[in-house]
Amino acid sequence: MNYLQFVKSNKYLLLFGFLCVFVGNLGQTFFISLFNKDLIGNLLLEKDSLSLVYSLATLISGFTIFFVGAKIDDIEVKKFMSIVILGLIASCVLFANSSNLVTLFFSYLGIRLCGQGLMTHIAVTTLMRYIPKHRGKAVSLSLQGMAFGEMVMPIIAVILLKNYGHTASWMTYATIALVVIFPLLLWLLKKADLVPVHEVSESNDEKTITKDWSRTEVMADWRFWVVLPAIIAPAFLITGLFFHQTLLIDGKGWTLDWLSIGLMMYGLIHFVGAIATGPLVDTSHPRVYMRWYLLPLVAGMVCLYVGQDKLWLIAFMVLAGLTVASSGPVINSFYAEVFGSTHLGAIRALVSATMIISTGIAPYLFSLFDSIETFLTFAIGYGVVASLLIQKKLLAEKHTE
Repeated sequence: MNYLQFVKSNKYLLLFGFLCVFVGNLGQTFFISLFNKDLIGNLLLEKDSLSLVYSLATLISGFTIFFVGAKIDDIEVKKFMSIVILGLIASCVLFANSSNLVTLFFSYLGIRLCGQGLMTHIAVTTLMRYIPKHRGKAVSLSLQGMAFGEMVMPIIAVILLKNYGHTASWMTYATIALVVIFPLLLWLLKKADLVPVHEVSESNDEKTITKDWSRTEVMADWRFWVVLPAIIAPAFLITGLFFHQTLLIDGKGWTLDWLSIGLMMYGLIHFVGAIATGPLVDTSHPRVYMRWYLLPLVAGMVCLYVGQDKLWLIAFMVLAGLTVASSGPVINSFYAEVFGSTHLGAIRALVSATMIISTGIAPYLFSLFDSIETFLTFAIGYGVVASLLIQKKLLAEKHTE
């Protein structure tokens, strides 16, 4: 089945996944961090204080998603999605009106948990469960919501921020999510006409061949923990860098407008790369690509380390975009292929929790480095070690009957 036939056959569910991921960009670091300067100025905060609050909120959201994310294995998708997106909208309103560290903390917590964490979790888990034979293509297409957001949202954010300020910007995002995106998601789910989760598990062809892993079994397998550093590497390293991206461009002598162009390029590469990777994953084992997918990101970090001209920023965005593009279909297809789909939500919640916790640590950890070059040295070293760990055949295999 080619892409066109695949999209026509699954158009409602694919668009549902795309929109879930797109609105989840409100909780992504690349977007939130664009407002750091205004928050520091308006609330009279120090950079380290803002980083600490953001890190704490993200850490708690990571621990929370470990438990909440597993509920998608038991609760109807429509109900689960409705609760999450309403939580995201409420958090945007709180963020728009934050006047102190307490309200800022709770708004960060809600936006990170519901946006970055659960909206993407809903999209990917639902698509992998209901389109099992074409998981690579399904995840690739749904994650274009993130790529599209990376291309257009920074530009929109800069325009709104310059002309209307922080509060009006976030009230606008909340209104659009409530009035446009939420009703559209409900309509798409109605058109997709999904069967209950337990019926999907019972009819899964893979059930006759393999025994699905439980989350407890996954956590007990030491090989999983060896692979985990490579799985979380893009989120961990890119979050740390993007959160401090305004400091990076100031240190390099670049402008915010040029950064928005770089982020647009990053989103474009993310889009094209994921579209190309999806079919490859469907016809091969995702572990083949897992061994090498971090290398472009490591090379991009080297570009930032050595470069002073603004073109080095574009080089980083292109290379980092390649890694992020491949990570979605490769990693998520790996979960389903190796561990099965019955407890897919719980297993993804485990990894998502770990990933979010790492992104919570990153902003504060990297703020402690005395220079951007020191951070980049650490990031390059981490990427190299994680790449070496997945060269051996240490990835967990499915249980067999």
